[in-house]
Amino acid sequence: MTGGELRRFVAAYNTLYKEMDEVYRALARRFGLSDCAFWVLYVLRESDGPHTQAEVCETLSLPRQTVNSALKSMREAGLIRLENAEGNRKNKYILLTAAGETLAARTADRVLEMECRAFGRFSAAEREEYLRLFGQHIAHMKHETAGDAL
Repeated sequence: MTGGELRRFVAAYNTLYKEMDEVYRALARRFGLSDCAFWVLYVLRESDGPHTQAEVCETLSLPRQTVNSALKSMREAGLIRLENAEGNRKNKYILLTAAGETLAARTADRVLEMECRAFGRFSAAEREEYLRLFGQHIAHMKHETAGDAL
């Protein structure tokens, strides 16, 4: 592939990536949520067990301040409560209230179901290949951005 072909490929990839990002942003807006509040609900629902703010920040690759602002709004709206992690007063678990559970069921749970249906349209081999290539791309980007690469 020539330099021009690679640039066209990168442009096409970036367009698709931004289009997918907009799909999620539009869903959050339809649910009346900020992007970050939607993603917090999503993280809390996609895996078992409670999460700390630090874990949510790491999972979403978002700054602590951004997540903290969303959590503050969610707490004020009665959607979450914070509970001290056992043996550690600094870290608090984010737990959904009854209102938060109801909201998560009508938002994040529905999106997770949509994603399962969408990925279910791929064959098992296509899903594995998708994850393999996406993971490989991330590894290559980490390599390119490590150390003195910039």
